[in-house]
Amino acid sequence: METARVFNIERFATEDGEGIRTVVFLKGCELRCKWCANPESQAFRREILLKKAPCTNCGKCMEVCNQKAIDLREGFGFITNTSLCNYCERCVDYCINNARCVVGIDMSVDEVIKEVLKDKKYYKMSGGGITFSGGEPLFYSRFIKECSKILKEYNITTLVETCGHIDNKNIREICNFVDYIFYDIKHMNSDKHKELTGIDNELIINNLIWLSNNYKGKLSVRYPYIPGCNDDADSIKLFLDFIQTLDNIKEAVFLPYHRLGMPKYEGLGRKYEMGDMKSLTTNALKCISHMFKDYDFHVKIV
Repeated sequence: METARVFNIERFATEDGEGIRTVVFLKGCELRCKWCANPESQAFRREILLKKAPCTNCGKCMEVCNQKAIDLREGFGFITNTSLCNYCERCVDYCINNARCVVGIDMSVDEVIKEVLKDKKYYKMSGGGITFSGGEPLFYSRFIKECSKILKEYNITTLVETCGHIDNKNIREICNFVDYIFYDIKHMNSDKHKELTGIDNELIINNLIWLSNNYKGKLSVRYPYIPGCNDDADSIKLFLDFIQTLDNIKEAVFLPYHRLGMPKYEGLGRKYEMGDMKSLTTNALKCISHMFKDYDFHVKIV
């Protein structure tokens, strides 16, 4: 039975595909986007996350840790050193304020299916379904394929959100089984992409070209609009011009920057690289809408 490392299952989601959806977040990604909203998704290993708001700084977690893996770090709180932690979960169990949690649990196909089917009536009512996100969910392509095959028996659609930095064989494995793909492009300039994410975009671009030529489902390309990173007119035009060359693109979608992931960086003892950058609203991106009129594919801001 295939398994995947799940770090969250979000029910009643309305922004990750059509209708009411359940989003299964899978752990592990090779990109390190400066604005990543899910820093706990990046490492494949399990992690202990500190939720700073309910923490009262009692120090019980440090006291009960037999591995001496917890340090009080200035500006962050009681942070777990992952190289020392053996994930016994004593610090979680002894925290009376529920300020600590394990991020990452290995689940089988059957376990995930059992969980997501709890809301099958809402999928049917709204035209929704299941979204696999991350991290990079396609590291678990066999797992997603097996889940999708079972979900089709219930007439439940599946969607994959991917950054595309994955071996092409993983993409081919799911192509005939998932109904939708949301595909992220962070920047068209490979050097700039590496500066922003730690990795160039060659594999990502090649995989998108392959999908545009071979994928029969609905393919949506997403552009996270990040101030100071890829929000200039030249970068946006490069993106739109590239999409114009592709077939089978349902739409291009601009996603306004938000900083909702910042507390999770603190909870992992990591610096948030976007600093004090404020979140953007959909209206803040209307200034670029005039750039869309010259293209014959649908472009929207969400």
